[in-house]
Amino acid sequence: MKSLSQAEVSVIKGMLNLSPRPTDQKILAYFTHPDRDLNHRLIGQIRKGHWFSAIRPASETAVHAFMLACQFGVYPDATLFEPPAGGPSLGGHGPRYLLLDWWPVGQGLFSSGAILADNGPRFNWVYDCGTTSKDSLLADAIASCNFRRSALGFNRLDLAVLSHFDRDHISGFSRLVQTSRIRMILLPYLTPLQRLVLALQQGVSADDAEFGFYIDPVGYLRALDGGDIGEIVFVLASGPDDELPPPPIEPGPDLEGPEEPPIKFPEDTPPEGSQDELFCAQDNANVRYLKRGGTISVPFDWEFLPYNDPSMLPKATKRFQLAASKLVQDILTVPTTRSATLDKLKKLYDAHFGKSSKNRNIISLFLYSGPVNQSAVLLWHSSNRPLGSLAGSTRFSQMYTGDGTLGAGKQFADFEKHYRPGSRLARAGILQVMHHGAEGNWHSGLGSLLKPEASIFSSDPDHKGYAHPHAAVLRDFWSFHPVQVDGSQGLHLLGAF
Repeated sequence: MKSLSQAEVSVIKGMLNLSPRPTDQKILAYFTHPDRDLNHRLIGQIRKGHWFSAIRPASETAVHAFMLACQFGVYPDATLFEPPAGGPSLGGHGPRYLLLDWWPVGQGLFSSGAILADNGPRFNWVYDCGTTSKDSLLADAIASCNFRRSALGFNRLDLAVLSHFDRDHISGFSRLVQTSRIRMILLPYLTPLQRLVLALQQGVSADDAEFGFYIDPVGYLRALDGGDIGEIVFVLASGPDDELPPPPIEPGPDLEGPEEPPIKFPEDTPPEGSQDELFCAQDNANVRYLKRGGTISVPFDWEFLPYNDPSMLPKATKRFQLAASKLVQDILTVPTTRSATLDKLKKLYDAHFGKSSKNRNIISLFLYSGPVNQSAVLLWHSSNRPLGSLAGSTRFSQMYTGDGTLGAGKQFADFEKHYRPGSRLARAGILQVMHHGAEGNWHSGLGSLLKPEASIFSSDPDHKGYAHPHAAVLRDFWSFHPVQVDGSQGLHLLGAF
């Protein structure tokens, strides 16, 4: 029988400190390998203090991380879950654990992430939550995500991002809101007219439940049964005169204890015309606007940098805005005639832009997610799917793209310019490929420009209507570690930095 290492004993002692405590047999299963058969009395002897009494238990966070790594079908080296021998790292703290999940929801997208420190949970987030596949897939994924969040010690969701306003995403996001306490919701800002145009393009009627979101997204979300939302932050569309995003803040010393870290971001003034929004009259609106080019930071661990591509805003020329202004005001303020007025707005839109689907633009909020320490290295990682060379690399930041588009020429150049400061784009080695891998949201050679270590396609390849990912997009990313997330298999990654 091969003996236990000191690090393994430390993890076992940490497991024995969990509440509720796993059974001795369950703990033993984590350390019984094909080449090592341990006596079942071993755990009891450690628990009673008869053996290895001088070895200190691993932290609760380290134990949870070890148990998660085991779920990925590997036998992790227990020494990875001990604090570094040299003490705190350059950032002034010990290792951070990074957990990333892309949940199996079929033709849709539901992704979550979490940062954990040795002295407790730090921050967790969700990016998008919707599917056009079976409703049960999303329900199961939300339940699994909430269970994991609770098991890791989080008592609420810190940041929830809705990238775009497709009705299936609004419906799924609403379910997330109803089952989670949320500190901050992040949304792209569209004017009431732009939101109503999106509703028309998707065939949403005034009688549909989701129509309330297009009229007043703040009031709609806050009125959901079971919801508990802190603040709602809008991301304004980028403009040619915007300042470039600043480099990441300098890493600093660790927070003492497991207290909830602050969420910091620069605030902007409300955009022109927003005073007519219905939520402006609500006492509990708690709405703020992120400064253009501003980052959302969690001192001193992590940051998020959104990008609201103005080229994808719904068409609303000055002439159309002028003609539609009275109709929009009536839709917002006169519920009794809302359906008839919406029909008038649709006819007006079709008269200006035609009925072709090519006129349908999808605004989708891009989001960079990564460490504030630009030299941070992923010390190790474990995942349920093969990925590229992430361990030992600084390229473990994520680039969420939702249903966005990265076309050639100016569109990609503006995107690259936005994420150039702090080498953010260069460090974004984990890419969620745009719009499930749709050919219309991509341009040839994009894979070679981004060079991701993981190219994630969240879609249902067997969907008769979409057949995402499209072959040309998949070929373009074939050398960059494509990962298919569908209705049966997700992607789950755990690492430390």
